[in-house]
Amino acid sequence: MEKDIKVSVIVPVYNAEKYVKEAIESLIGQTLKEIQIILVDDGSKDNSGKICDEYATKDERISVIHKENGGQADARNAGISIAKGKYIMFLDADDLFEKDSCESMYKTIEKSKTDYVIGNYQMIDEDGKKWQNPAFDTDKYKEFRLDIHDYRKSFFVMNSTVWNKIYNTKFLKEKGVVFKILKPSEDDYFTSLCYIKANDGYYTSKVMYLYRNVPNSTSKKCSLEYFKGINKAYKVIYESFKANNEINYYRYVYAKKNAYVVCQLIDTEELSDSEKIECLKEFEWYFNLSNELKIDIVHNTLKKLMALIKSKDYDNAIIEMNILKEYRKSIPDNIRKRISFPTLENYEQMAKYNDEFKNK
Repeated sequence: MEKDIKVSVIVPVYNAEKYVKEAIESLIGQTLKEIQIILVDDGSKDNSGKICDEYATKDERISVIHKENGGQADARNAGISIAKGKYIMFLDADDLFEKDSCESMYKTIEKSKTDYVIGNYQMIDEDGKKWQNPAFDTDKYKEFRLDIHDYRKSFFVMNSTVWNKIYNTKFLKEKGVVFKILKPSEDDYFTSLCYIKANDGYYTSKVMYLYRNVPNSTSKKCSLEYFKGINKAYKVIYESFKANNEINYYRYVYAKKNAYVVCQLIDTEELSDSEKIECLKEFEWYFNLSNELKIDIVHNTLKKLMALIKSKDYDNAIIEMNILKEYRKSIPDNIRKRISFPTLENYEQMAKYNDEFKNK
C-alpha cells in the first residue's frame, strides 16, 4: 500500500457509531484505489473504536489511531502525522464522500498544479437524502483559479470548512500548516493559513462531499461556552492575518464573520438576555475593529443593532435582538441565510479602501 499512495483521507471519530460505518464504506468504495484511510478514534466512549478496528482487518489501506479525547483539531493533527499520501483530504465521521470524490479531486489538483483545491458540496438529511441544490451555484461558479485578492468571485467559494478540499501534503508540511486546538473554529484557522500561505488554489464545481444535517449536533449548539470559544478563536485568526501581512484580505473575512456571529447571537435559544450581554462585552474588541478596518457595512436589517452594540447600549441592543429574532423566525431559511452575510455590493463598497490596507 505504501508504494504509491495518492491520497490520505483523515477521519476524526468520536462517538459516531451511528454513522461511521457508512462513512468508512464511502471511502472503501472510492474509484481511486491508491488511498490511505486514517481513522482517528478520539477517545470514543461508544463502539466507534471497535468498528474502526474491525474495518482495519478487512482492508489493508485502513490505519487506526486510538488516542485520548482531544477534539477534532488534535485528532486531525494525529492523522496528518502519519499521512503518506501525496495529497490529504478530510472526512467527518457522520458525512460521506461521493464514489469518485478522491479521484476527481486528485485529478483536479494534479492538473491545476496548485497547493489546494476546493470542491462543491451538498447537504443531506439524516437518512442520507440529498438536498435539492449544492452549496455553490454551479451556473455561477464553474472551474477557475483562485486568488485571495479577488473579492468578486474567489471569496464566495473560499469557505472555512476543511472537508470539501484536497491539500498538497508537501505544501502543508513545508509551510507548517496544522490545526490549532481551538473550540470551535479549528477549521477556520487551518483554512485561513492555507489561503494565506498558498501560492495558488483552484475551485471545481463538482460535488465531492455530502454534509449530513444532523439535528442537535454539537456544531449547531450556540451556548455561552461556544461564543467564548469563538471569541478566542477569532483573536488567534486575526493575529495570524496580521503576522502574515494580509490585513486587507482579513477585512473581507471580518465583514463576513462579524455579521454571521451577530446573527447567531440573535437566533440562539440557549442564552438568556444577561448572557447575551456578557457575550457582547466579550466581543467588544472585535466589534471595535470595524472602525480600524473601515468597515461599516452590514445588511440593512442589522444596521440599527450594530449601532447600538458599537455604542455599548446593551439593554437596547437586547430589545432590538429580540425583535430581530422574531422577524428572522418568520422568514424562509434561504432569505434568513442571505441576510446573515454581506452581499457582493457590500464587498464592492469596501474595495475603495483596499489600497490603504495592502501589505499592512
